[in-house]
Amino acid sequence: MNGCKSATSPTLCPQMKQGHHIFAPLLLLLPLLGLLLAATARGEECVLLQSSGLKPYEEARQGFEKGWNAEPPRSGPKTIIRDSVTQILLSEQPQEKQKSLKAQLQNAQLVVVIGDPALEFVRDLKETPILYLLAPSAKNLPANFTGIDLRILPSRQLEAMSRLMPRLRRVGALYNPAVNGQWVQEALTNQVNSLESLLFKKVFSASQVPEAIQSLSKDSIDAYWLLPDELLTSPQAMEELRQFSMANRVPIISFSDKYLKAGAAAAITLDMDAMGSQAATMAERLLTGTKPEAMPVEPPQGQRIIVNTSAFRRMGVPINEAVVDEIYGEESRP
Repeated sequence: MNGCKSATSPTLCPQMKQGHHIFAPLLLLLPLLGLLLAATARGEECVLLQSSGLKPYEEARQGFEKGWNAEPPRSGPKTIIRDSVTQILLSEQPQEKQKSLKAQLQNAQLVVVIGDPALEFVRDLKETPILYLLAPSAKNLPANFTGIDLRILPSRQLEAMSRLMPRLRRVGALYNPAVNGQWVQEALTNQVNSLESLLFKKVFSASQVPEAIQSLSKDSIDAYWLLPDELLTSPQAMEELRQFSMANRVPIISFSDKYLKAGAAAAITLDMDAMGSQAATMAERLLTGTKPEAMPVEPPQGQRIIVNTSAFRRMGVPINEAVVDEIYGEESRP
């Protein structure tokens, strides 16, 4: 009899052996195929929705790309290969495609949004994990949202000031309790060892600002810390601060480089590239199973020190140029 033995026989006939060798690799691939089909059914792995082509957004996006590509391949039930990020520029999306774009984002495994307009576009998504950055309006969000805060921790700013100004011992600042009360408490609770004292003076209205600034001249401070508050960054307040700074040889340290033109000597600002890389690391955690509600909003890890060296020279204040990332009016250092 030339046929195969019965199915109960432990010995395979030549024809079955040949078929076994042919189908064995296919059998091994079936689980992987199933995972790939499941991933396809879930939609795109990661969609990056960028508000527009503004320079800070572009820098953050590039940092995200570098961080994403530098992460090691993931393992586990959710993904078996590294997919590319689908990038969408919201400002270029026509009105008639808004509905289909919303559906695309709804079906993604993760949406990363850069900037306030992008955050507002996805604010009504209740199920898809959303990771945001460079979004000042990120407040009162659902549990499926997490992201990176825009505030550099007070202690990190003070440490940066100390590295920049080796002789820094006393820092003064005006503040409105309604705007920066918590910030001031954090600064006082986490003081930097190299500093002897932090002097904070309350102001509640624009009319109090000039007198409060002048009162700082009696306190022998080494630097003035400009906090984000419209009451203290108005053109009138900045002119008062500029005059105080030059008369008392007290450099103004700002939170944004845009105030360097108005008289600040240095700015401790966000590092957009580092923030993008930080977001990529957070995205990896979300894609491997961490829920957004279990991932608290993080403070930005990177920062940049930008200085107006001529302002420091005019005041006779020495600085450590080795820690400077950019000189005002010149190209950034690599």
